[in-house]
Amino acid sequence: MPFAVRCFFPTFALMERNREASPQGKPKNIYARGADDGALMGLYFVVLFAFMVLSTSVPFAGVAGMCMVMGVPLLSFYFLRRTHRSAHGMTVFSALWMQGITTFACGALIFGLASFVYLKWVDPGFVRSMLEMAAGYYADAGDQYAMVAEELDMILRNNAIPPAPAIVMAWMWLIVFSGSLLSMIVAGVVKMLKVPVRG
Repeated sequence: MPFAVRCFFPTFALMERNREASPQGKPKNIYARGADDGALMGLYFVVLFAFMVLSTSVPFAGVAGMCMVMGVPLLSFYFLRRTHRSAHGMTVFSALWMQGITTFACGALIFGLASFVYLKWVDPGFVRSMLEMAAGYYADAGDQYAMVAEELDMILRNNAIPPAPAIVMAWMWLIVFSGSLLSMIVAGVVKMLKVPVRG
């Protein structure tokens, strides 16, 4: 986790400096921008995943992870707003939305690779431990959650835990789907905000 945190912020600063130093006469298209932003978003998701893994043993990690979840819309807004400002407010809604989708898709690929490596080779028992923890939680939550606890126990007893590739693919589809919806909302907000007139 400390390595992931140390990796994200210096990488973010370096890519921002490189972007500012790039030739102004060759603006990037929305797909190139989305790929660049997706690399940062992917690192962000990796750090978020690290906090999620540590949340079982470090209470602060769970709080930090929730803060990072709430920061995803802000990071998406930053990326799309920057693009809109660099185009002096001339970008269309569909272009901003597509850039957001591309950003989350590229970020999901990086996150998927990192999470697959972790679930497959670093801690293969992570999913089972999470299911055992959830089963215990629902068992103690009251009769209204007894059915959920029984279903989780059945999965554990029958060793019907999904393999790492299936879990990672589900996470990646969740990121892309929710990211596309979030990008649609953020793109609309960005379009509504005024852009300072070029002096």
